[in-house]
Parts: sequence; C-alpha cells; structure tokens
Amino acid sequence: MRRLALAIAIGVLAATGALVVSPQGAKAVAVQAKVVIVVGATQGATDSYRSDADAAAAVFAKYTSNITKVYSPNATWSAVAAAAKGANILVYLGHGSGYPDPYVGYEQPNSDNGMGLNASAANTNNNLKYYGENYMAQLGLAPDAVVILNHLCYASGDNEWGQGLPTLAVAQQRVDGYASGFLRGGAKAVIAEGVSGLSSYIDGLFTSHSTIDALWKSAPDFNNHVSSWPSTRNAGFTSAIDPNLDHPAPDGDVYYRSMVAVPGLSTDDVISGQTSPFASQSGTYYPIAPTRVVDTRGNGIGPVGSLTSGGAYTFQIAGDDGVPSIAIAVTANLTVTGQSARGWVYVAPTIDSTPTASTINFPTADNRANGVTVALSPQGTISAWYGAAAGATTQLIVDVTGYFLADSSGAGYAPYGPYRILDTRDGTGLSGAFQAGVPRKIQVAGVAGLPDSGIVAVTGTLTVVRPTVKGYVYVGPTARTSPTSSTINFPAGDIRANNVTVPVNSDGTVAADYAAPSGSVNLVLDISGYFTATGGALYHTLVPTRMLDTRTSMGGIIGPLAASSPVTLQVTSNGGVPTGALAIAANLTATGQTAGGFAAVGPTINASTPFSNLNFPYGDCRADGLTVPLASDGTAQLIYVAPGGNTAQLILDVGGYYQ
Repeated sequence: MRRLALAIAIGVLAATGALVVSPQGAKAVAVQAKVVIVVGATQGATDSYRSDADAAAAVFAKYTSNITKVYSPNATWSAVAAAAKGANILVYLGHGSGYPDPYVGYEQPNSDNGMGLNASAANTNNNLKYYGENYMAQLGLAPDAVVILNHLCYASGDNEWGQGLPTLAVAQQRVDGYASGFLRGGAKAVIAEGVSGLSSYIDGLFTSHSTIDALWKSAPDFNNHVSSWPSTRNAGFTSAIDPNLDHPAPDGDVYYRSMVAVPGLSTDDVISGQTSPFASQSGTYYPIAPTRVVDTRGNGIGPVGSLTSGGAYTFQIAGDDGVPSIAIAVTANLTVTGQSARGWVYVAPTIDSTPTASTINFPTADNRANGVTVALSPQGTISAWYGAAAGATTQLIVDVTGYFLADSSGAGYAPYGPYRILDTRDGTGLSGAFQAGVPRKIQVAGVAGLPDSGIVAVTGTLTVVRPTVKGYVYVGPTARTSPTSSTINFPAGDIRANNVTVPVNSDGTVAADYAAPSGSVNLVLDISGYFTATGGALYHTLVPTRMLDTRTSMGGIIGPLAASSPVTLQVTSNGGVPTGALAIAANLTATGQTAGGFAAVGPTINASTPFSNLNFPYGDCRADGLTVPLASDGTAQLIYVAPGGNTAQLILDVGGYYQ
C-alpha cells in the first residue's frame, strides 16, 4: 500500500466532490489565489485524508475564497485535470507510486511520480489508478505555482512504510523524479511533506513574504540536516532533502521532507501569479541561429519526459536560450520522434480543450519535422497536444530560428514569389547532390529578383529528393559539420518537404548540411518571402484556426481536389485575417490522396508552377507549415499535382498574418 502509515488525522467530517469554500474571519484578504486540494483513492485511510484536507482548506480560507476540493470517490483524472488549470497552489493527499521501487526495474512515466486517483467516479475509495508524471505534465498550473504533496510514499525519497531506509542515492532519484511531472505541468516548486500537517506552509505562503526555500526551512518539523543538489531531471531547479537523522521512523526511514524549486522563488510570486488570456499582438522579427530549446528525450535541454496522448503539455520558450522574455511569437522547427502510435501533434500558445486543428501528422517509426510560426502565451509558453490511441507516447523537439517582439525595431516581412532558387537536380543555384557531412553555401541575396542587401532572413520550403541514406538536413546562416539542431528528417528514398524560416548570413547566403553516415541527397529550396532590416510588414499573432477543410466544405471549397486543377480560397475576412493582409503563416495538411504527388499554395498557381509546399506518397497523411503571399484581393490558390483522375483532401490552419 503506497501511502504513509504515519498520516496524522486533523479536522472534521469531509465533504466529497468539488465545491467552493467561503472565506472565514477577519483575516480574509483581497488576494484570490486559486487553490485546488485533491484527495486520492486511499482505501481505509481516505476518511482520514479527507479530514486532513478539510483542515487545510479551513486555513486556506483565511486568505482566499477560490478553493476547489476534488475528493475520492470522485477524484478522477478528468476531474483533477479540469480543476487544476490555472491553480496557484495544488495540494495532493493520497497514494504515491515512485521510482525506484521494489516492484518494477524500470520507470513507468504513465503511472509513476504522480497521483493515485479514482479509476471512475462515484464508485468506491478502492478503485485506485495511478496517473504518473506524463499526466501531471498536463495540469496547466498558473505561473510560479507550488505543489504540496502530503502523506505520499516515494515523493520525499522515502520507502513504503515498513521497508526500511533507502540509500541516499535512491532517495535523491525519487525526489527528482517525483517532482518532474508537476514541474512540466507548470509548477515552480514541489514540496513533499510525508508526515506533518500543512498549516505552517499555508500561513507562510500568504504572510511570510519570503522565499519558498525559507518557508520550507521554517516549518515546525525542520530537521536542520539539509542536503541540496542541482536537479538531475529538471534543469534550472534545485533539489533538497531534510532527513530526520535524530529521530528515524521505527523502520529506520528518515526521508520525509523534500523540495524541488527554482532558486529565489518567493511566496509572493506563488500567490500573485495569474494566467493571462491570449490576445493577438503585432511586431517585428529577430532571427537567431537555429537553437534547440526543447528536447523531451533529455540531453539537458528543457523538461524531460514524453508526451502522452490526450492532454496538453506546456513548454517555456521565452526567457531561455536567446529568446527574450517579452517575445510574442517564434519561428521554429518542430520534430516528433520515438512515437509509439501514429497520430498528430498540435502546437499553439494555449490549449484548453481537444484541438480541432493540427500541426504535424505522422505514422509510427518515422521522425517527422515541421517548420512553424507560432504565437506564445502571455507567459512566454507554447502548448502541445498529442492526438493518438489512449496511452500512446511521443518525444518532441523544438528548434527556434527567430522571435517576434511587439515593437517596430526589428525586421519586417516582404512577400516574394514563391520562387525556386535552388534545385540541385538541374543546377538551379547549385549543381549536384549534397554529400553527407559536406556543408555548402546557397546564394540568396541578389538571386531571382531578391534584394542584393538588407535581407536578414527568408521564408520558404525545403524539399529533399530521394536521399540514399536516412538522416537529416540542417539549414542555417552558417555551415555546421556536426549540427546540433535539424531542419528536416527523412528515411532513404523519400521525397519530403518542410517549411523554413532561416537567418541569412551577412554575405547573403545560407548554408545546408546533410547529416548521415554516408550517401547523397538532392535539395530544392522555394522562397516565399524575406525579412528586411528596413520597412516591411508586421506579424500579427493568432491562435491557430482552421480555415479550409475540403472534407467538410469548410472555406467554401467542396472537396476532394481534382489533380492539377487549382482552386481559390478567400483568406482575408476569414479566420481572424483582416482585409489588407499581405501574407499568412499557416499549416497545410494533405489526407485521403488517391495517389502520391505534391500540393502548393500561392497567390496564383497552376500545374506548371515551379514550386511546392508539401510532398506526399499514397496513404500517408502529411502536414507542412508555410508562409505564403496573398493576391491583391486577399485570396490564395491551392493545387494538388498528381496524375490525372486522382484526388486529395486539403486542410489549411492559419496561425497569423502579415500586414
């Protein structure tokens, strides 16, 4: 039984379900920090834990009326996830399932390091199901939130009751692991109190005006045996334990207090942090060399841990790795890898419910990339949703290539083409295929009507044509023989395209490198616009909105599209794009195609137009981002190019516009 037998019951008869507690007494203040208290399914101990939770709620009520209780037998994952959105303080009392444990020799991210909740509502306190760190990462807590874990096994480093004293190394691994999912879900501090009550923490959060570290060390059960270390699972966080070396438990265990937090986090930060609603903003562009800011596989880049299907995960982008804290949007390359089931990922500034749009579609066992322009939330984050069969997981990588600020000092956008400036198959731009490990420069400035100077970045589509060996291509302002980020990933023999927004070197070139153990690949680059240091249009952010879906006649086009027959879509005055917009940043998806081919979007287009946005074989649902100029009347044309008699469905999701 994965709970602490030392739980101390305090309080009175507990209520079940979700309810709001009113403030009591003269100490109630105007601050309305959101508090969520969860009691999991803990068999015969549930009444005791509900009593403890009610006692904590009574203390919270001195300071805020915004208190929600989610108690067993109604503490299902769906109820907890809905209640926790935007919470400043989350308290959980119940069973803990951590790692390392005596049962399984490997970590289980879908069940370890989280909460033991009700498998179904209104059943009993015995219908226990563990929801691990991959679920906790979907909580969507408020900025600077704190999580308090009370009476759990493993969370503070301890063993289950009666199993003796773990080693220090095991205790530290448990503390780091147990905090990781909650930190990915938005928390800036996770405190585990195995035995004692919570009143000192609650009073201190609202009245001490101190750091979280000082609050933790001022608790009545502070043992003054603190050991701290940089968190191994959570970059930028510090972990600490405070073992009770002077008075071990009867079984010898001493690890009942721990904390993982951002150094310097204050109690005032916790109770005042609020999630602001998204609002469209406009600004100019600042390119940067491609920089990896998220890699859920680890490698010391961002939060660690795969995405589980059916929930939203939030990643901090602004304020890290060269992206200013005030950035309103970024251009980036999104890569999925290690997916256990086919599906799709949707990326947006915020996600509050199951998305109706997508960003990248993929089968299993295929690394897929998509270049995106995505707005950031007011907190500088993006959210990602993995849509797939229940329990499926995938890894996510984000490489940022530039950012937008709400100012007029950066680069503005100028529509162009689209026009092909590179095709190594016929000698356009460069002759001969790229060889693995041999970077080459591509001339941009002064080519095909592009300005001779003043270009700081370009937008377009990069296509790889039948690589002889699987690998990836990196495109950036300068050559890298061993790239640390990627632009497009592919197997051998495929034709695959990806949207790019790439900084241009001061000599007017960009560089590309084919990263593979051997082999060659032909590259094609179509340019659809550029950012200029003087003048140009501003970018206006939007939450991604579906504008066209030929499967449902959304957008006024009744599908599927016949091969080689262009159709016209009214873009302006649709999906938040106003009259006068010059170009859009969007995502194009092809599905249901009866034959392999390619799709293209432009202000005007026909079957012989020499550019493309998306290449695909038969039976593979594929997506690609794009930045595309509009015609003077605010329309764009789309085409599916394939042998006559074939058809395909096209979907277009718009995420912003230039004006």
